[in-house]
Amino acid sequence: MKIKKYISAIIVLTVLLFGAQSCFQDLENDPAFDYPQGFPDPTGEYKPEKLNLPFEGDVYDQSTYQFVNSGVGVYSFIDGVKGKAYKGDADTTYVLINNHPAISKIVESEITNLGSFTVSFWMKSSRNTAATGLFSITNTKTFWSNLDIFLENTGSETQAFFKVHIYNERTGSRVEKWVEARVDNVFGDWVHMAFVYDGTTSTMNIYKDGNSVFQSVITGLGELQFKDVGPMIIGTFPYQANPSLTSGATNQSWAGWYKGALDQFHFYSEPLTGDEVKELYNSKN
Repeated sequence: MKIKKYISAIIVLTVLLFGAQSCFQDLENDPAFDYPQGFPDPTGEYKPEKLNLPFEGDVYDQSTYQFVNSGVGVYSFIDGVKGKAYKGDADTTYVLINNHPAISKIVESEITNLGSFTVSFWMKSSRNTAATGLFSITNTKTFWSNLDIFLENTGSETQAFFKVHIYNERTGSRVEKWVEARVDNVFGDWVHMAFVYDGTTSTMNIYKDGNSVFQSVITGLGELQFKDVGPMIIGTFPYQANPSLTSGATNQSWAGWYKGALDQFHFYSEPLTGDEVKELYNSKN
């Protein structure tokens, strides 16, 4: 009888210790992330749509990838093209975009081997007086990002000066390319912008309100492969974040933060056709 009691006591103690250890491990390995509760973890199944930010009173990603987004600084939500829209209200304000921890390696691989892309959004802002980052895919070791889309400083009250910077590491030797496009009648009202790069043809198309306003073949660029991929960021350059997202640079006096409105922000790993861009534009209705 005593032996049976001892064995029973050992079994109970073992179960209790194991349960306590399991609880400790769960708490240690499950840090608090800024994403909606109650949703199942993403599976990592490939989808062309990587980001879907409707900005309906929050900065949550509605794509199947469920990126973990954080609004930093002073921002608000105003009436947008469709429902609500995000608005940066001060310097040092941006949206930081990190991979969901459940599929971080899968997403990192997909972004690294991006190939082509489409970035589209509605914007409403006054003329920028400093170079202003709109969207970047960080390179954690270099000054410029793997992909930067930004507004260059301009003296025009209506014409925007867009620049796109791209690195490509596919050949093993870094290729760096720039695209510059001046687009009329951008500031002061809601406009829909789409930046489409097709890696199979090395062609960049820029659309405003569903219509092509710029097209260029970027000789020697090809299908994109990035390196040292870090977080994505909306509303400024990676080195304007606090702390900087790259070891290659810190805060620059000539760079600013986007103090305007954004709505229906999308990022795809495929080049949308002109008809598909038009459909995004028309979806406001």
